[in-house]
Amino acid sequence: MQSLLIVALMAFAPTAKTPAKLIVLNKANNTAWIVDMEANKRIMELQTEANPNEVAVSPDGKTAVISNMGGAGNPPGTTLSLVDIEAAKITGTVKLGENGAPHGITFLAKDRIAVTSHVTDSVNEIDLTSKTTLRTLKTEQRGTHLAVFDAGFKNCYTVNAFSGSVTAMDFATGKIMKQIPTGAGAEGISISPNGEWIACGNLGADTVSLIRTKTLAVEHTIEKIGKPIRTHFTPDGKHLMVSSLGSGAVEVYETQKWQKTATVVVKAKGIANPQYGDQWPAPMNFYQRKNGNVLVVLVTSHAVAEIDLKTWKAVKWYDTGGIPDGIAVSE
Repeated sequence: MQSLLIVALMAFAPTAKTPAKLIVLNKANNTAWIVDMEANKRIMELQTEANPNEVAVSPDGKTAVISNMGGAGNPPGTTLSLVDIEAAKITGTVKLGENGAPHGITFLAKDRIAVTSHVTDSVNEIDLTSKTTLRTLKTEQRGTHLAVFDAGFKNCYTVNAFSGSVTAMDFATGKIMKQIPTGAGAEGISISPNGEWIACGNLGADTVSLIRTKTLAVEHTIEKIGKPIRTHFTPDGKHLMVSSLGSGAVEVYETQKWQKTATVVVKAKGIANPQYGDQWPAPMNFYQRKNGNVLVVLVTSHAVAEIDLKTWKAVKWYDTGGIPDGIAVSE
């Protein structure tokens, strides 16, 4: 009887929650770190191929995909690395052939992704099970860097760094709907939760272009923002976050009149590795956490900051390797 009671109590006992894991790519070291976010402790360091740039986590949180972009003194990369997050090891490689210098990654389903290529200026649909390229959709622009999608993956919008433009594409057919000039060094791109707006950060023009998806036209421009390299809409769509290399901070704008409402100081004085010192933080990639907070990479501080959207303050920092870039979370 006692043993039956113990079994019954165990059945109703709460299960241990798996801690969120941060995957961060370190370009200077050609590594990926897996970090226990609760303990703020590195679990594993994985060796990637040259110049890993972007990472995405599958919808079930089990697999991470890394784009090995190459360049920076190396030939353009031609592979993606597949990571089993729980086992903390690289389990496979996807060969991309001519579609080299892979960069932005988006999961379309559990086993399918879209990845951009700087070599062929394209968006490529990849089957992760067979490790094959299903489709290659050319943007007819230069420097196709990142891609975002609307609900249901009906339309795709790419930012093209060397052309200073955004390409609007029907993703089902691959038909280009419009090439939209934005500004020099167009790099950052995000889509609002309701799919109404595209925000493009133009690094070389010190502007952010706001494109209305119904008209495929730039309907507002945020001027005089120092080197805006990435953009991110908050989950409620009420604010746009911009990582500014010029100010070394995250600038926040409301999305009705596009007026600045906050500046988030992300300078990391308490980072875990003091050898990097108190450097200019160079904020870059964003990642939206399930707890409502937003992560931002601090490239030259070799850290990731976590921002509380209720207070617009950085509340936690995570140490990284050298020159961090792509980030994603399994949670």
